[in-house]
Amino acid sequence: MRIHKLLTAISFCFLFGHAMAQNEQTDTYRKFAVYAGVGPSYFFNNLQLFSKNVKPFQYAASVRFMWEPRHSLLSLGIETGYYRLYSVSDTVSNSSGQVTQANVTNTSVPIMFVVSMKFSKKFYADWGMGQSITFNKVSASGLNTNHNATTWSYSDFQATVGYRFVQKERISYAAEFKGYYSSGYENATIALLFIVGFRL
Repeated sequence: MRIHKLLTAISFCFLFGHAMAQNEQTDTYRKFAVYAGVGPSYFFNNLQLFSKNVKPFQYAASVRFMWEPRHSLLSLGIETGYYRLYSVSDTVSNSSGQVTQANVTNTSVPIMFVVSMKFSKKFYADWGMGQSITFNKVSASGLNTNHNATTWSYSDFQATVGYRFVQKERISYAAEFKGYYSSGYENATIALLFIVGFRL
């Protein structure tokens, strides 16, 4: 009989402690969050050669790690991503009549310091500045040659306006309109990204 009462008391204490632990875990505010998204982009054509063959509609991706204090409208973080700026395809024939298909792609990967400001529970804006690495790839069929170049751009900027349409305790969903400018080749692009956020 005493063993039965002891087991009942231990079980009650265990359930009570488990409930309290869950309550404390629910009330714990998570200051760090990760946001990732992908979407279409549009490149503002600034090329002089083969400008008519530029395909400005491409795609972009973004990953952002943020520190978000609980009672502050401002948050800080680091963002990187992948911008396929443009692609160019053209057919060139030489003096002997040989036809060559040439393809050019230009891609940027930024590393930005980001400041974010909340205007409300749903609307927010980000401002980022930092550096980017640009990958320029040229390939030509029939010549079996590829020319790849990598350059750094040291003064790049981006601005974002976002709308968070679903926000739960740890997961959120948002849409962002993002503008990106790379000073290295004066490349500018805009993108519409669909974002998933997760609090760590």
